[in-house]
Amino acid sequence: MSRRTTPLQDLLLRSQLAAVLAASAAYVAYALLTALIDPPGAFPLAYQTPKYWAAVVAAATIVALTAVPHRLKTVYLAAAAGYAVATLFELPRAATGGMSVHLMLWLTLNVLVSFVVFGARPAAALNALGTLLLLGAVVVRGPLPAAQRADWITAVIVMGVAGMIAYTLMTFIENNLLQHAQDSEKLLAARQDAVTDVYGRGAIEEELHHAMEHANRTNTPMSIVVTDIDHFKQVNDQHGHAFGDDVLRAVGKRLRRNVGGIGGMVGRWGGEEFIVLLPGLSKPDALALAERLRREIGDTPLAGLPVTASFGVASYRGTGDTPDQLFGRADMAMYEAKRSGRNAVR
Repeated sequence: MSRRTTPLQDLLLRSQLAAVLAASAAYVAYALLTALIDPPGAFPLAYQTPKYWAAVVAAATIVALTAVPHRLKTVYLAAAAGYAVATLFELPRAATGGMSVHLMLWLTLNVLVSFVVFGARPAAALNALGTLLLLGAVVVRGPLPAAQRADWITAVIVMGVAGMIAYTLMTFIENNLLQHAQDSEKLLAARQDAVTDVYGRGAIEEELHHAMEHANRTNTPMSIVVTDIDHFKQVNDQHGHAFGDDVLRAVGKRLRRNVGGIGGMVGRWGGEEFIVLLPGLSKPDALALAERLRREIGDTPLAGLPVTASFGVASYRGTGDTPDQLFGRADMAMYEAKRSGRNAVR
């Protein structure tokens, strides 16, 4: 089963994809343009160099991420390994002819992109390892003249500073994302009923006000359904409160499942009483929906127990109607259904 992601996580993934695709496309463009400006020689032998191997890696990265964008980290880790191999094969020329400015620029860009993709700590570890391998490979090539040593020192300092800046920024972003996620969880917990996972009393009252304001502003219908589980006290007395909570959860789930597709909202008003907001539905349509909800609850056992519920329906009457009045009419209709024998819609 795939893990659900939040809108913020989706936005972060799109930003990471954009960074990798931009860097990959830039390197492909660099390889093509420099080949046109200063052709290395006859094709294909003259193009079998690390510079053009890296261009193939960049192009493959673009293709892979277009096909499987959700595998971003895996794809980019493979690409980074390809760039590392190309860099190691490029070192003999760079070590003997001076530090290539082109190579330094692309290595620095890769440092920045790695922080965007992997995050602060993993990228710091990867780049530290990469820098050690790079310096080790240079040392293996033997002593360098003073001017070339200065070039390599400059390159390492620039990449190190770029990594430090990227680490600081990514740490700040990650800490804020974590704080946002924690705040979102707290807000969701405050708005949700702890037992049923539908809206809590305060949240559904707020949504009721918003729905009525929208209906008044747009001159569209709006209805509510108030429902109460029949003989719920007996469920608690005979089976215990834990079993009663199971029944409440089952009722909330069935209500939500049946109205979510039409923009309806479900809240627990208190005890065994629920309210269903139905923006856009007139009273006849709301009565028909309430009848469907009654059958949905009463025709199949909930938590292994036969359960029924009574329903009251009321509709917004236009300017001057208040949330308290609307709820009061639905509540009265629900009690009328109770008095008529329960398991009914009024």
